[in-house]
Amino acid sequence: MTAARAPGLRDWLELLLLAIIWGTAFVFIDVGLNSVSPGGVAFIRLTLGAVILALYARSRGHHFPALTDPKWLWWMALGFFGNALPFYLIPWAQQDIPSALAGILLAVMPLSTVVLAHFFAGERMTGWKFAGFLVGLVGVIILIGPSALADLGGPKFLAQIAVLVAALAYAVNVIIARRAPGMPASLSAAGMLIGASLWAAPLGIWQEIASERTFDIWAWASVVWLGIGPTAITSVIYLRLITNAGASFMATVNYLVPIVAVIAGLALGEAIGLGAILGLTVILAGIAIARRS
Repeated sequence: MTAARAPGLRDWLELLLLAIIWGTAFVFIDVGLNSVSPGGVAFIRLTLGAVILALYARSRGHHFPALTDPKWLWWMALGFFGNALPFYLIPWAQQDIPSALAGILLAVMPLSTVVLAHFFAGERMTGWKFAGFLVGLVGVIILIGPSALADLGGPKFLAQIAVLVAALAYAVNVIIARRAPGMPASLSAAGMLIGASLWAAPLGIWQEIASERTFDIWAWASVVWLGIGPTAITSVIYLRLITNAGASFMATVNYLVPIVAVIAGLALGEAIGLGAILGLTVILAGIAIARRS
């Protein structure tokens, strides 16, 4: 595990790109579920992403190690916590809870990451860092709308727990990636997605066979994009950012995703109120506080 350096301009630009791609993924998941089961969405996007990145890694001259190599154990762990588990839990939960509440619950991930990174990744949790991430979480709640918290508990409690488990899985995955042996990002991302697709295969194939959903071209197009953009492309950037700039910096992306959603709404002609402006301001203030030395 190499020491993380101070993030530079390229790191911030890559973080913003991740936020843009991941911030729009929820929309494509909703569309994909019109024709594909939750397990099918996870399995198809992971398998497609694995194929794309395996070909990309080979084109760059990288070769996969023998199956007896310990790197495959790291990739199987990364694939489970970072892809297979949350990629199933989130679509499953979104069948029962609004995406606004799911977005707030997933925003717990940065706080979980900064705590885990303190104990397991050698990234000291300063008072400024913890306070900044806490302020960022408050900003997300303000931005999305505190009214979404009214749906907490009740008959959809299990779906809410599923999203929280997904958020914690993402945090654990960041720490595993931070501690993994040094490898080219494209090769590591391909190995991670191969492992993830193997984890997702049994449930995904079973749910698709048992599914009685009708075919919808836009739903399948959405799932294909999920495999190309929010899975394949982002996996390479994600692992590179964790290695270069650290786990805590990478976790900041979960506070940028809601900002992307608001900007996308503006581009579509939606008006934003005072609450959205206040939420944006609080999120940016939290990020600034967290980056203080």
